[in-house]
Amino acid sequence: MSTLSKPTDSKPFKTQRVTWQNAEAELRILREFVFIKEQNVPLELEWDGKDENAIHVLARDEKGRGIGTARMTMDGHIGRMAVLRTWRRRGVGSEMLIALITIARARQLPRVKLDAQTHAVDFYLRHDFVAQGEIFMDANIPHQHMTRNLPSLDVNININDLPKQVLGETRGYIDLKGLEDNKQAAIHMVTQGRRSLNLFTPNLDPRIFDNVDFINAVKKLAIHNSRSKVNILILDPSEVVSHGHRIVELARRISSRIFIHRADEEDQTTVNTFMIVDDVGIIRRAHNDRFEGMAEFNNPAEARLLLKTFNEAWERSQPEPELRRLYL
Repeated sequence: MSTLSKPTDSKPFKTQRVTWQNAEAELRILREFVFIKEQNVPLELEWDGKDENAIHVLARDEKGRGIGTARMTMDGHIGRMAVLRTWRRRGVGSEMLIALITIARARQLPRVKLDAQTHAVDFYLRHDFVAQGEIFMDANIPHQHMTRNLPSLDVNININDLPKQVLGETRGYIDLKGLEDNKQAAIHMVTQGRRSLNLFTPNLDPRIFDNVDFINAVKKLAIHNSRSKVNILILDPSEVVSHGHRIVELARRISSRIFIHRADEEDQTTVNTFMIVDDVGIIRRAHNDRFEGMAEFNNPAEARLLLKTFNEAWERSQPEPELRRLYL
């Protein structure tokens, strides 16, 4: 099994939805290794007869080898989250969880639920799950029941209708499927912002965020009134420092309105990108290295959840010294 699980920083992974019928062998191998061999879960508890009708996601490394899996039953119960040991704390679990939550929202489920092993409770809290009830034992492992309410996605809006979307008014979601989709959605949403932009990004991807239209939109928002503010949280500012970025120069010129911080070590395993504009509009991608994502111009409930995640990470962060030197 070790040959399945040796990652390197240059080898990304990909998560996709699969069925039990077409991926049973891969799913069984992963779950047998993690649950039955590693955690000593009895066979009769692991194979509970619910897999054929469940929704499954499978994470594979660059060579197509399975490294993680999770499932969700039709009523929104998420479970069987298994990630090979050497791939843990690398964002695999987060991406699979976000994928299942996205599926649940598309199916208009009011909430998702799960029974978390107690050592993983903090992981699910970071994804806005709430603990409920007392700790209980399952397969001789302590668990905590947790739930997350899901606001409705309303309707799916075609990307061609992006110019018609009004921040804080238009309900519905837009599937983002490529670089240009993400770039134009970010420009269109931030252009309408009047109060705040909170952007969480691993590397402030210049393909999306280093263009004249986006920079002008950020400037317009930042100077709109005396309380407008832009907070940008970066996991790795090294690329910005080495190659330069228009937003750094903008932050130098409007230093009282635009702030750029380096994320704390606790947040360095985060791989998703998201922004919140005026506490109502959101754009998010489950993985920074891929462009599949979603934009919503009026979802205050989901925006509050993302803003909570952002603010907690911002409190742990620090201004980036290298970027401060660039401002001089």
